[in-house]
Amino acid sequence: MIYNCIEFGAREALVELRQEILANVGSFAALKDYWREEIARAHFRDRLTQGTNYEGLIRDVARFVPGVVDWRSDLHRLPFPGNVDNEELLRFVTRIGSPWRPPRSCLGGSDLALIRQMRNTLAHGTETFETVGSQFSTQDMTEKFRRVRTFMVSLIRGLERYRMNRQYHRN
Repeated sequence: MIYNCIEFGAREALVELRQEILANVGSFAALKDYWREEIARAHFRDRLTQGTNYEGLIRDVARFVPGVVDWRSDLHRLPFPGNVDNEELLRFVTRIGSPWRPPRSCLGGSDLALIRQMRNTLAHGTETFETVGSQFSTQDMTEKFRRVRTFMVSLIRGLERYRMNRQYHRN
Protein backbone atom coordinates (compact mmCIF):
# COMPACT_ATOMS: atom_id res chain seq x y z
CA MET A 1 0.00 0.00 0.00
CA ILE A 2 2.84 2.40 0.85
CA TYR A 3 4.53 1.65 -2.45
CA ASN A 4 1.35 2.28 -4.45
CA CYS A 5 0.92 5.65 -2.73
CA ILE A 6 4.52 6.52 -3.56
CA GLU A 7 4.10 5.63 -7.21
CA PHE A 8 0.83 7.59 -7.38
CA GLY A 9 2.49 10.66 -5.81
CA ALA A 10 5.38 10.53 -8.26
CA ARG A 11 2.98 10.16 -11.21
CA GLU A 12 0.78 13.07 -10.10
CA ALA A 13 3.79 15.37 -9.59
CA LEU A 14 5.01 14.51 -13.09
CA VAL A 15 1.57 15.00 -14.67
CA GLU A 16 1.28 18.41 -12.99
CA LEU A 17 4.71 19.36 -14.33
CA ARG A 18 3.79 18.25 -17.86
CA GLN A 19 0.52 20.21 -17.68
CA GLU A 20 2.49 23.30 -16.63
CA ILE A 21 4.81 22.85 -19.60
CA LEU A 22 1.83 22.43 -21.95
CA ALA A 23 0.19 25.58 -20.62
CA ASN A 24 3.25 27.82 -20.50
CA VAL A 25 5.76 26.78 -23.14
CA GLY A 26 5.02 28.05 -26.60
CA SER A 27 8.10 26.77 -28.35
CA PHE A 28 9.38 23.21 -28.49
CA ALA A 29 12.90 24.60 -28.92
CA ALA A 30 12.57 26.45 -25.60
CA LEU A 31 12.52 23.15 -23.69
CA LYS A 32 15.50 21.34 -22.22
CA ASP A 33 16.66 18.35 -24.25
CA TYR A 34 15.06 15.82 -21.87
CA TRP A 35 11.56 17.22 -22.37
CA ARG A 36 11.96 17.51 -26.16
CA GLU A 37 13.08 13.87 -26.34
CA GLU A 38 10.21 12.76 -24.11
CA ILE A 39 7.67 14.58 -26.27
CA ALA A 40 9.15 13.16 -29.49
CA ARG A 41 9.04 9.68 -27.91
CA ALA A 42 5.35 10.19 -27.09
CA HIS A 43 4.64 11.16 -30.70
CA PHE A 44 6.50 8.28 -32.34
CA ARG A 45 6.66 5.40 -29.80
CA ASP A 46 3.74 3.47 -31.27
CA ARG A 47 4.97 3.83 -34.83
CA LEU A 48 8.45 2.63 -33.92
CA THR A 49 7.44 -0.29 -31.70
CA GLN A 50 4.79 -1.68 -34.04
CA GLY A 51 6.81 -1.51 -37.19
CA THR A 52 6.08 1.22 -39.63
CA ASN A 53 6.05 2.32 -43.19
CA TYR A 54 9.19 4.45 -43.33
CA GLU A 55 7.78 6.87 -45.88
CA GLY A 56 4.80 7.50 -43.60
CA LEU A 57 7.12 7.92 -40.63
CA ILE A 58 9.25 10.44 -42.54
CA ARG A 59 6.09 12.41 -43.42
CA ASP A 60 5.01 12.40 -39.77
CA VAL A 61 8.45 13.51 -38.59
CA ALA A 62 8.49 16.30 -41.18
CA ARG A 63 5.07 17.49 -39.92
CA PHE A 64 6.28 17.29 -36.33
CA VAL A 65 9.39 19.42 -36.93
CA PRO A 66 10.10 21.96 -35.44
CA GLY A 67 8.22 20.19 -32.68
CA VAL A 68 4.94 20.39 -30.83
CA VAL A 69 4.68 20.74 -27.07
CA ASP A 70 2.20 17.91 -26.51
CA TRP A 71 2.45 14.47 -24.92
CA ARG A 72 -0.62 13.17 -26.73
CA SER A 73 -1.89 10.11 -24.86
CA ASP A 74 1.33 9.79 -22.81
CA LEU A 75 0.56 12.66 -20.40
CA HIS A 76 -0.06 10.23 -17.52
CA ARG A 77 2.64 7.74 -18.51
CA LEU A 78 5.68 7.58 -16.24
CA PRO A 79 9.02 8.10 -18.02
CA PHE A 80 10.34 4.97 -16.32
CA PRO A 81 8.90 1.49 -15.82
CA GLY A 82 6.52 0.75 -12.98
CA ASN A 83 8.09 -0.44 -9.75
CA VAL A 84 10.21 2.67 -9.54
CA ASP A 85 12.85 2.89 -6.85
CA ASN A 86 14.95 5.69 -5.41
CA GLU A 87 17.78 5.16 -7.91
CA GLU A 88 15.43 5.58 -10.87
CA LEU A 89 13.90 8.70 -9.31
CA LEU A 90 17.36 10.15 -8.71
CA ARG A 91 18.35 9.42 -12.34
CA PHE A 92 15.13 11.08 -13.52
CA VAL A 93 15.83 14.23 -11.48
CA THR A 94 19.33 14.39 -12.99
CA ARG A 95 18.02 13.88 -16.55
CA ILE A 96 15.52 16.76 -16.26
CA GLY A 97 18.24 19.06 -14.92
CA SER A 98 16.74 19.62 -11.48
CA PRO A 99 19.06 20.78 -8.72
CA TRP A 100 17.09 18.80 -6.09
CA ARG A 101 18.99 16.45 -3.82
CA PRO A 102 17.45 14.23 -1.13
CA PRO A 103 17.86 15.23 2.52
CA ARG A 104 20.58 13.31 4.35
CA SER A 105 18.11 12.08 6.95
CA CYS A 106 16.32 9.89 4.39
CA LEU A 107 19.43 7.93 3.34
CA GLY A 108 18.86 8.83 -0.29
CA GLY A 109 15.51 7.04 -0.28
CA SER A 110 17.23 3.65 -0.14
CA ASP A 111 14.35 2.19 1.90
CA LEU A 112 12.15 2.62 -1.17
CA ALA A 113 14.05 -0.17 -2.95
CA LEU A 114 13.29 -2.52 -0.05
CA ILE A 115 9.62 -1.50 0.04
CA ARG A 116 9.39 -2.09 -3.71
CA GLN A 117 11.01 -5.51 -3.34
CA MET A 118 8.64 -6.49 -0.50
CA ARG A 119 5.65 -5.21 -2.46
CA ASN A 120 6.63 -7.35 -5.46
CA THR A 121 7.18 -10.37 -3.23
CA LEU A 122 3.67 -9.96 -1.81
CA ALA A 123 2.06 -9.13 -5.16
CA HIS A 124 3.47 -12.26 -6.79
CA GLY A 125 2.55 -14.46 -3.84
CA THR A 126 6.13 -15.55 -3.23
CA GLU A 127 5.81 -14.86 0.49
CA THR A 128 2.92 -14.29 2.88
CA PHE A 129 2.18 -10.99 4.61
CA GLU A 130 3.11 -12.65 7.89
CA THR A 131 6.50 -13.80 6.60
CA VAL A 132 7.35 -10.42 5.12
CA GLY A 133 6.04 -8.45 8.09
CA SER A 134 7.87 -10.57 10.63
CA GLN A 135 11.23 -9.63 9.10
CA PHE A 136 11.01 -6.12 10.58
CA SER A 137 10.26 -4.73 14.01
CA THR A 138 7.55 -2.11 14.41
CA GLN A 139 10.22 0.46 15.19
CA ASP A 140 12.20 -0.48 12.06
CA MET A 141 9.08 -0.20 9.87
CA THR A 142 8.24 3.17 11.41
CA GLU A 143 11.75 4.47 10.73
CA LYS A 144 11.70 3.19 7.15
CA PHE A 145 8.32 4.79 6.57
CA ARG A 146 9.58 8.10 8.02
CA ARG A 147 12.66 8.09 5.79
CA VAL A 148 10.69 7.19 2.64
CA ARG A 149 8.10 9.83 3.48
CA THR A 150 10.87 12.42 3.94
CA PHE A 151 12.39 11.38 0.60
CA MET A 152 9.10 11.54 -1.31
CA VAL A 153 7.86 14.79 0.26
CA SER A 154 11.20 16.39 -0.51
CA LEU A 155 11.16 15.03 -4.08
CA ILE A 156 7.63 16.27 -4.74
CA ARG A 157 8.50 19.68 -3.30
CA GLY A 158 11.64 19.71 -5.45
CA LEU A 159 9.57 18.96 -8.56
CA GLU A 160 7.15 21.69 -7.53
CA ARG A 161 10.03 24.22 -7.27
CA TYR A 162 11.33 22.99 -10.64
CA ARG A 163 7.87 23.60 -12.10
CA MET A 164 7.31 26.97 -10.41
CA ASN A 165 10.76 28.23 -11.43
CA ARG A 166 10.19 26.91 -14.95
CA GLN A 167 13.49 25.08 -14.91
CA TYR A 168 12.31 22.97 -17.84
CA HIS A 169 13.34 25.83 -20.15
CA ARG A 170 16.67 25.71 -21.94
CA ASN A 171 19.31 28.00 -20.48
